[in-house]
Amino acid sequence: MSEEGTRKAALRETDDYKETRKILEQAITNVVYVMPKYDTMRLPSRRLLFDQNCVEFNEKWQEAEKVSQILKDLKVATYPTKKLESMSKMLAYLGLVESLGVTLLDMVLLLLIGYGHEVHTRGRHTKHVTSFEELADVDLKFKLKFLKDNDINITQKIVNPDLRNIIAHLKFRVSENACMHDIRGPGNNRILIDDEISRFWSAADTLKLVFEDCGLLRHVAKVTELSALAASKKR
Repeated sequence: MSEEGTRKAALRETDDYKETRKILEQAITNVVYVMPKYDTMRLPSRRLLFDQNCVEFNEKWQEAEKVSQILKDLKVATYPTKKLESMSKMLAYLGLVESLGVTLLDMVLLLLIGYGHEVHTRGRHTKHVTSFEELADVDLKFKLKFLKDNDINITQKIVNPDLRNIIAHLKFRVSENACMHDIRGPGNNRILIDDEISRFWSAADTLKLVFEDCGLLRHVAKVTELSALAASKKR
């Protein structure tokens, strides 16, 4: 078995995988395979709205994969000091969250919306969310709370909103310690960035594997291919 195959087999044995698949498989099956494309009582149907988002998800997924690979490569880069390496890891975590992390969260949210849940924007003009663009106006902490309330607990390991905000607003300091990563946040609390990055990848890879095993990625690829074919015929 390849290294990738071995890792996937190990992830499938984890509680995170089993619990997440138990919840999402039913939603994926209904939205992708059971729900009719056309619903006379709801136009456009939730299935069609979800399929429209699949094309954008594929684009975001590809871009996020490119960014995450670059950030992975930074791990093996040589730095002249531990301070610079620590700063690089903090910014890498922020990049992972803002690219791949948010994309994964938004796809789960759109899947739940397709399954019948409702997410709304906040502010003067409340709006029912149906797309990636509209999700951009939804607060990250609200997204995480909504997902947690619906028992999608793995998302809490993909994004640590407090750490994300600490890094985004530069509310941390990196020491000159030459032997170890010593990063301190508010209250002089130590930030174990290696653990946070490891937790991110374990959870993100697990969620991606659930998508793969439940047929969601195959569906996304099919919808994207059909969309591209339709667009070429219009030219």
